[in-house]
Amino acid sequence: MSPVAPSRATPQRLLPLQGGRPVLIAAGLALTLCAGLLLIFSPLFIQETELRLYDLMLAGRAAPQKSGVPVIVGIDEESLKAYGQWPWPRYRLARLVERLEALGAKVVVLDFLMPEPDRTSPDVIMAERRRDLGLSPSPPPAIVTDVNSQRLAKALAGGPTILGYYLDLATGVRSGAGGAPHLPAGMVVAAMPGASAQWPTPTGMIRGIGALTAAAGAEGFTNAQHDLDGVLRRVPLLMHYEGAYYPSLALGAVLLASQERRLRIDHDASETLLCWGERRIPLDRLGDTLIDFRTRDSFPYFSARAILDGHPAAGSLRGKIVLIGAWAKGLGDVHQVPSGQELHGVEAHAAVIDTILSGTFIAQPTWARGAGLFVVLLLGGMSTWLLSRPGYVLSLLAVMGMSGGCYWGARALLLSREGLFIPPLIPMATPILVMTVLSLVKYGIEARKVQQRNHDLIQAQDTIIVSMSTLTAARDKESGRHILRTQRYVEVLARQLATLPGYAVLDEANIELLAKSAPLHDIGKVGIPDHILSKPGALTAEEYDIMKTHTLIGAQALSKTMGGTEHPEKLAFLNYALQMAESHHEKWDGSGYPLGLSGRAIPLAGRLMALADVYDALVSRRVYKRDFSHEEAQEWILARSGTHFDPEVVGAFMAQREEFIRIARELADEE
Repeated sequence: MSPVAPSRATPQRLLPLQGGRPVLIAAGLALTLCAGLLLIFSPLFIQETELRLYDLMLAGRAAPQKSGVPVIVGIDEESLKAYGQWPWPRYRLARLVERLEALGAKVVVLDFLMPEPDRTSPDVIMAERRRDLGLSPSPPPAIVTDVNSQRLAKALAGGPTILGYYLDLATGVRSGAGGAPHLPAGMVVAAMPGASAQWPTPTGMIRGIGALTAAAGAEGFTNAQHDLDGVLRRVPLLMHYEGAYYPSLALGAVLLASQERRLRIDHDASETLLCWGERRIPLDRLGDTLIDFRTRDSFPYFSARAILDGHPAAGSLRGKIVLIGAWAKGLGDVHQVPSGQELHGVEAHAAVIDTILSGTFIAQPTWARGAGLFVVLLLGGMSTWLLSRPGYVLSLLAVMGMSGGCYWGARALLLSREGLFIPPLIPMATPILVMTVLSLVKYGIEARKVQQRNHDLIQAQDTIIVSMSTLTAARDKESGRHILRTQRYVEVLARQLATLPGYAVLDEANIELLAKSAPLHDIGKVGIPDHILSKPGALTAEEYDIMKTHTLIGAQALSKTMGGTEHPEKLAFLNYALQMAESHHEKWDGSGYPLGLSGRAIPLAGRLMALADVYDALVSRRVYKRDFSHEEAQEWILARSGTHFDPEVVGAFMAQREEFIRIARELADEE
């Protein structure tokens, strides 16, 4: 049968040279799409992270221009020490209001709720005493005179004042005066259809008692809208309730202080604006506006005690909107704000008033989400294109520039006069996400290519070994099956020795190299004359000396093969073959050839092949000898343990003798 010609077809590779780029592009676009979906649907952890990023950027915003209008009067520790616990009798609040009006306050704002009669009024105290002690039937609440509340009502009617109330959004609770809250006189709100469709809908309210609400110039709700993390960043300015729009306490105070009380709500797909005069106040889809917080102690402050004691000079509050609120620790009206500080509720109302009057607004328009999506798709696509090409350093710098540009661009918009907030989290994270994942994918692709190159190298090594061993088989017709059997014997012996201490070198890679190198152990026979190599009978002493030179011929040939290349280290796999070719006829006691090595000075590869070669020679039939049985060969080898063979190799042979028998039968020479 003629030999099979080697195939010239290009072997199928695990991954074509340019086959990785479509994978990279597909992965990058998929990641970009995922980032876009995250931006559109925004799970809670994304929303919370965006809020923290907003706080970080807001910290760099310059202190906004102040209107100088809001002034705070606090019920602080000094006031409580001088006048007693809170809540105070309403006659004292009446004195406070009257003093503020006398000092020129343009509007007095009361930032607390008073839904019940004043229990410190004499008639109220007597009625409750009779009721609790069962002394006599107490008069109905309707005819009990609350003189303290009447005194406060008179003070409220003396000038522009506004009372706070609370709009309930859940339970539908109602308390205090009935009917609708009082609006600032002349307040009109013109709204486009659907402007408040997504705004929260109140279900009830807690107002002051009728005597107070009737006397005050207006009422305003005190609701604040805390975000997911409990931080106060935004407040509603208007709420729609039972067919009418009602202002917040801050907006109501601003309207009372102005002659312009007409409002208009402009609404389209891109933004919602509350228009008041020349001001355009941005609202989000829920009707809230972001507060441009001032620093702590930004507003003039007076203790309520100082006002009651008559310390401020007359006219010192002229033209001011004066807010009265709880200030002492433990009174409860405290909110955490983006700076990490805690502000009293009255300070938050003052900040809203100052923001409206100074015109320094922060807007998060509806189109901000669409703009963010566009940037995500753009940067995701650019990052994918860059990372799918060679040049990792340039791609890394570009990606980092994109992410940094998103943050600094969003920060610049927020810190600008326009105060636009476009959440940069997903746009700035998209290039980093794409870079990280595609880098891992590229690493995997390159690893596959290295694996392919290693596979090709191993195939080349195997081809070299097979080609060289074929030379031996071509010269010595009896060597064909002998080569295959000894290769298997060496592998079996090596695996058995690997289980013993002291043979850590015999890992899987080295065992495989030993087995692959075994066919070259007789490569030197190509240099032996045919009349000696093919002689049917016993060799003469002179012929035997010539035959023994095949060990050195083989070693020299392999050594030249390894040293004749620019990179001999790439042919290091032939080291085992060289050791086998040179030393497989050495003996443990030093009586072997060609170098007379003994003991462990004989390379392990030679010791393994020595036993495998002799065993195969014993159990195989030759023209000059009969074949031995396995038992005879085993007895012959055991008798020479420690003289001819390494005792530990003999032990490995005995442990695997059944496998030796099986290999000898499976690969027996053809008759």
